[in-house]
Order: sequence, then C-alpha cells, then structure tokens
Amino acid sequence: MKYRSCHLIEHGISINVDSIQACCLSREFNKGQLPIITKYENNKINWAEIFEIKRRHRKHQRVQDLFFCEGCYNLREDDWDEEDYISFINFDHWSQCNSNCIYCNVQTDKPKAKNNVLNAVKDLIKQGKFRNDGEITFQGGEPTILKEFEPILKLFIKQGSKVRVHSSGILFSRAIRDGLKKGAVTVVISPDSVTKETYKKVKRVDKSNKVWDNIKHYRKGLKEDFTKNVKVKYIIIPGINDTFEEVTAFLNKIKEFDIKSVIVDIEYIYANRNIENISEHVFMLMDYIETVAKENDISYELYDSAKYAVQNRTLEKITNFDIDLFQTSKQKNIQKNIRY
Repeated sequence: MKYRSCHLIEHGISINVDSIQACCLSREFNKGQLPIITKYENNKINWAEIFEIKRRHRKHQRVQDLFFCEGCYNLREDDWDEEDYISFINFDHWSQCNSNCIYCNVQTDKPKAKNNVLNAVKDLIKQGKFRNDGEITFQGGEPTILKEFEPILKLFIKQGSKVRVHSSGILFSRAIRDGLKKGAVTVVISPDSVTKETYKKVKRVDKSNKVWDNIKHYRKGLKEDFTKNVKVKYIIIPGINDTFEEVTAFLNKIKEFDIKSVIVDIEYIYANRNIENISEHVFMLMDYIETVAKENDISYELYDSAKYAVQNRTLEKITNFDIDLFQTSKQKNIQKNIRY
C-alpha cells in the first residue's frame, strides 16, 4: 500500500537503556523519537508485543503522520509491505564512554546501562524475524568498551548485515578493523578537530594523537571498494571549532590520510535553538567542506542537525564556492566566534 512512512517506522527499532523506540533520529522541533516499549528487562524483549505496536503505527501512518514523526526528513511516499520483521536495529543500551564531549549528554542523562541484550537479538534471529540483509548501528556511549559489542558485531556480520559503528576512536578495535576489511562494517569517528588543544576542549580528554593514529590504521590496507567505510565526522561547534583555520587543518589531515568519506553536522543545542536562523557563517563552512570534498573525490554526508539546517536555510546557498569571498567573510566574521 502506498503512503508516507519510513523504513524505521515500518521495520526498525532502537534499543535504549530503558526503552525501545522506532529510531534514533533527532527531530527538527525536538519531538523526540517514536516510542515502542517504555520499559523492558535484560535479554527479555517481547518481540510479539513490538510487532503488534508497529502494526498500529503503520495503520496510523496510512492516515496521517504520527506525532513524533511530523516534519522528519526521513519520511517518503512508497509502496510499503505488511510483513512483521526487523531490518534495522540501533544499539544504544549503554552509557559508558571513554570521552566526555561537551555536546553530549549521554553519560549524565541516561540511567545505568543494561549491557545485556545479546540473547534477545539471538531470539529475534532464531524466530526468522530479522532480515539477513538488514542494517545495524551502534551508538550509545562508546561501543568498543561494551562487553557485548564484539559478539553482537560478529553475529550480524554472519547474518550478512551492514553494520555502522559510531566510535570515539580512542580504543582501537580489531573486530571493527576485520569488519572493515570484509566490507561489512562502516566506522564513524568524530574528532571534530586536528588541533590538539581544540580536541581537548571539545572532548575533555587528551587523546587527539591516539584517535588520528587509529583512524589511519582503520583506513590502511582497505580494498578500493571499502575505502569510504571509514567516515570521519566534523561537528561544527560555534565558538569552539568554527574557524577557517580549524576546518582547513581538518581537511588537510583528511587528504593526508586518504580518507574518502566526510560527515558534517552542527552542534545539536545550537542548531535546535537556532534552526530557522543558523548563521550564514556556519553554512559557508559547510559549503567549503563540501567543495573541497568534491574536488578531492571525497564522499560528503550530512547528519541530522545539519540536514534540518539546510532544509530551513533562508539565504541562497553558495553553489560555486569563492575562496576570495570566504577570506573576506573570514576577516569580518570568523574572528567573532558565534556563541550560544
């Protein structure tokens, strides 16, 4: 049946510390994520209950957008199926991390991590309710320090899934490296800076050199088809790393390490407060990164806050980047770092 929906409403779940939701996407107007189960026990996820709730969600979506999904960029009109299965799982059920990023509230806002859902996902697979070509993501705190991480990762690689791991990059993971070499794993690392001092200001740990060394090792020796599976992210944080010098240093490091995929986002609090009035300076930084990426055959991708900002951009986008124009703007504006 043809209607507006998304693959996450239809067949996705996000397993959190204390609840299960349909997804992990942020919303433009901070409506939160679509809830499925408000509370569950370790390793005892009731899949029948989840499928019943998702059937109700699908039924509602055929008539009008669910409240939590209104305005989401992920919605599209399509001919959706009626089957009960899961083809996307986001693991977000722990809060421990080896970094302490100024823009992250995971360690302070989340209750104690469960760290124990492996048997539940094994049961889902045993029931034949997981699509073998499905997608898996790891977010949470830091995946590489989660006891279940490697067993879950290996389980879904065996199922033929595509796995995306969001990591601080501080701890090198052999399991991630092995998955990268097979083309089964994508790793996303967000150093947000090359400058050691700025990295420490953002992450509140002194691990910049270690992170960039691990990025280099993950990238080394990959087949050409898999080079874009190492993705390095730059979150633009007004007043911290939003200068031409910082961004240029980042791009130079990307080129030096032959990184073939870059992700850009805007710090969530700033973006949420200013979604319809994002500084044009921030857009110019994004345009600059995109232009350099295209010139060097580097994949360019936006994450949630940046996507919403682009959707709401009120000024005309600079399609042909002019370095002289940017330098002029830099002299006038970049010195005055934008703050919250």
